[in-house]
Amino acid sequence: MSVATPPVSPAESPSVAARRGLSTVDCPLSTNASCAGIEAWLSTAPRDLRVGLVSHQAALLSTGETAAQACRQVFGEKLRALFGPEHGYFGVAAAGERTASATHPLWGIPVHSLYGQHRKPTPEMLAGLDLLIVDLQDLGVRCYTYLATLLLTLEACAEAHLPCLVCDRPIPWHTIEDGPVADPAHFSFVAPCALPLVHGRLPTEIAAWSGFPHLAAPMTAPCPPFERPPVPEFIPPSPAIRSWETARIYPATVFAEALPQLDIARATAYAFRVLSAPWFEGERLAAELNERELPGITFHDFTQAPGQGALRLHVTDPRTFRPWAVTCALLQTLHRRYGPERLFAHPQARPEWMTKLCGTEAWREELS
Repeated sequence: MSVATPPVSPAESPSVAARRGLSTVDCPLSTNASCAGIEAWLSTAPRDLRVGLVSHQAALLSTGETAAQACRQVFGEKLRALFGPEHGYFGVAAAGERTASATHPLWGIPVHSLYGQHRKPTPEMLAGLDLLIVDLQDLGVRCYTYLATLLLTLEACAEAHLPCLVCDRPIPWHTIEDGPVADPAHFSFVAPCALPLVHGRLPTEIAAWSGFPHLAAPMTAPCPPFERPPVPEFIPPSPAIRSWETARIYPATVFAEALPQLDIARATAYAFRVLSAPWFEGERLAAELNERELPGITFHDFTQAPGQGALRLHVTDPRTFRPWAVTCALLQTLHRRYGPERLFAHPQARPEWMTKLCGTEAWREELS
């Protein structure tokens, strides 16, 4: 995938979309409104549209309904298809696990997988639709694959001359940019375009940046990026992102996916918030990292069993916390204290995956 500077496709013009009764959301901000852009749009959406929805169980409305349930209420049987990103529409597949297309157990409509045989909607999947809606709970982090899914969906809709409605949801990193910009030589599904590791853009902002034709359903309530959004509950957008706090810390520790010899507590409530290894010295590591006085974060020993030292990361001020600085500090400290044979020279290490996550080879400079 290479969409660093995507061309504007000769997709359906706004006038054609208007004849179908489609428009973007334009409503005043209200502290009582839902943050989900799709919620306001559905209140005035034409009921005769045949729609498809790219979404998952994490896309909640203020009522507690999922976006799919709300669309079913509005469009009934004209909700013709669902599309699931990585982890599947129901959000239970593991990271990197391919998912198969299926049939919805209650509604009998196809649930197309966009993380299996296909990662981009095919013309056959889009046939018979008047509109495709994208409503995914993203994190604002480039290597989180919902960015790639959004871009590929916009591309598919442009090619099919099908209107695509992109819906916003709060993200923990809105307006913040941090980390390396992906190099076109290293574009992939976890680095699909030339954006920083933390890109900080909402889905509608990504769509506008991409240049692909689209309709927009922006957030309809002010949701400060450093506060938890007013949602009824947090449904994990992927199995390991179990809380807003985990979503915030994720870009600082996702590098550990390239170092399987480190345990990131993926199967626990502390996923991405705790790092451990048999050779970790939790207290010493915490003290050494805290001496750096990195803004917005502190480090604490989290050793809970003999022979498995652990380190817990705690965000003290999300306004000043910058995850890439934390990544670099962790790598430098571990490299200096334990040597390359415990890190990227280890037999289990995956330096090629580190390059993919970063979208560049520049991470190696942090260890030199």
